[in-house]
Amino acid sequence: MNRKPAPTRRGPFRALEPTTAARAIASALRFHGISDEIRAQRVLTEWAELVGTKIAQRTRPDGVNDRVLWVEVATSAWLHELNMLKPQLLKGLTERLGQPRLFDEIRFKLAGRSRREPPAAARARPEVVRPAPIPATGAHREQIVSEVAAVDDLELRELIARVRITNDK
Repeated sequence: MNRKPAPTRRGPFRALEPTTAARAIASALRFHGISDEIRAQRVLTEWAELVGTKIAQRTRPDGVNDRVLWVEVATSAWLHELNMLKPQLLKGLTERLGQPRLFDEIRFKLAGRSRREPPAAARARPEVVRPAPIPATGAHREQIVSEVAAVDDLELRELIARVRITNDK
């Protein structure tokens, strides 16, 4: 008995009856595994309609990553306010976007700060090599000594003179 192997499917299932374009597109997106990515892009493109103009004017969605919706906020005051409104925002977005949920959490950050990069102070900066200062000499040195002579405390006077002689330009 010779049996032919079952053919493998290379495309989305064909509808046996007429269907709407929206349903056909949704089926094709699901087949290719990108329906959630398209829905996540909807958050970015329809942000004002999803959250309202008042919030949209002061925020910008930055994307969905690891089931977290990242939102940039214009000021720290709005960051604080939105963190208090987080449960209501999450519920409203989930209702408007439908199931399955795209994200389980919303995180806010000040605009201009990246969630993927460390703060500016922590990033490696190229080391700037500055030449050593040239100490004051001659008349300039004598002028510094006479100016600091007005300081009563001997230790402080010597410290000020040493710093100025080394660093004054």
